[in-house]
Amino acid sequence: MSSTSPINPSAKPPRRFLVRAVFIVACLATLIVALFIEEKIRGRAAWRAYETEARARGVKLDFADYIPPAIPDAENFASIPIFDDAFRASHANQPMPNPLSLLAQPDNKLPKFDSPMRGERIDLAAWQEFFVKAKLLPAAGDNPAADVLKALDTFAAPLAQLREAGTRPHCRFPVQWEKGFAAMLPHIQILHSAAKLYALRLSAHLALGDSTAACEDFRDGLRLVTATTAEPALIAGLVRISLAGVMENAAWGGLAGHQWAEPELRKIEADLAGLDWLRDYLFAMGSERGGSNTMTDMLIKNPRQLADLMQLTVPGNAPLPYAWTYSLYPSGWLYQSKLRSNQFFDEMSARIDPAQRRYFGERPVHAGAEIKSVPKRIYYLLFATMTRGMGNVEKRYVQTATVTDQTRLACALERFRLARGAFPQALSELTPDFLPTLPVEIMNGEPYRYRRTDDGSFLLYSVGLDLRDDGGVIDATRAADWKKSATDQPDWVWRYPAK
Repeated sequence: MSSTSPINPSAKPPRRFLVRAVFIVACLATLIVALFIEEKIRGRAAWRAYETEARARGVKLDFADYIPPAIPDAENFASIPIFDDAFRASHANQPMPNPLSLLAQPDNKLPKFDSPMRGERIDLAAWQEFFVKAKLLPAAGDNPAADVLKALDTFAAPLAQLREAGTRPHCRFPVQWEKGFAAMLPHIQILHSAAKLYALRLSAHLALGDSTAACEDFRDGLRLVTATTAEPALIAGLVRISLAGVMENAAWGGLAGHQWAEPELRKIEADLAGLDWLRDYLFAMGSERGGSNTMTDMLIKNPRQLADLMQLTVPGNAPLPYAWTYSLYPSGWLYQSKLRSNQFFDEMSARIDPAQRRYFGERPVHAGAEIKSVPKRIYYLLFATMTRGMGNVEKRYVQTATVTDQTRLACALERFRLARGAFPQALSELTPDFLPTLPVEIMNGEPYRYRRTDDGSFLLYSVGLDLRDDGGVIDATRAADWKKSATDQPDWVWRYPAK
């Protein structure tokens, strides 16, 4: 019989084992802390080296550099009751009043506006029916345009506030920009609503033969764009693009119907010539860079807030799994994301040259290269999150600049037709009587493509992002897909509906 004692499973592990386990855990913890410290030192050193070099180039790295100064109320477009009420409600976490909203009407579905990409003009009869259902009209009359104007009298008081404010030279909305990306922007919704009302009123005035009143509507709508030019952050730039698009689409409808008179065409062209979308892009991207840097600095000081930022990226605001782990994220990696983000903004900005009015899409963006591996995605987590979709913003800006050029050219072409009885054979015939100089394509520096069509109209287009002349063809499938934007078209075409 063996003298060896049987093993007792319930016996406590030897003290030596516990000591070793504690020692191993302590070593691992020390190693992790050392790695975190090393990453912080490396990341901070890399950022400071870049910061010194960038500031020497004159780059503004702080969001505070972009915050507009205070403006006296008497000079401030934003100092009117409709904006005061909106910001007051926003600060009190109350529902925001919007006295210009059409969406407050039944079923929240608006009739269509002018759509150059689809070649569709506004249907004022559909709007007439909408206003009858909304009880802004007692019944439909014989003239849809007159009925639309009558219904829009509902919004006369707040629109009068905007018109009076439009005479003021400056604009500064009471946004708490010091909050960075958390700042509330309740005025944006009001601006969008106002632009739609101006576009609708413009179309109704043109239908009634009142080109002068329609031009005033256009200029009031364009004032919404210029009022926000000093607003920092990329979202403000996208708002400007959207507002300008609404007004240019409405102008397109009048051009398609030959409803504009010569003096108004001259005013519209001159107003649009004052828009510089490429400089606006650099300002919007620069302020976004500053906001990103401010956000990163905040996270470096308090990594726990990283979970709050990442929560915004979860669809439907679903609970963020393992949110507590973000508080352990190494600050050195945040510095590396900050560095890479700024290199990305440098490379993106280098593709735009306002002085030459050119977009150089062939210039590489190495910092923005797709991060595919899981370790890289974790390492550059903040960079990948905060720069997502920036390429689409660039496309929207250059396409918007192109449309503004095309609208100016279309105004000059219509003036030529009014004076000479037909559109010109070539764009060069517009100078110097109808345009001092011809705008050239932002995409390649060449003249815009133009030709007269058999029906007496014309086709005007840009080669678009692929820099290939596809003959001014519009992809109808893409145009019908609401998920697709005008930037997805092979050529960026200005055309009128077929007669």
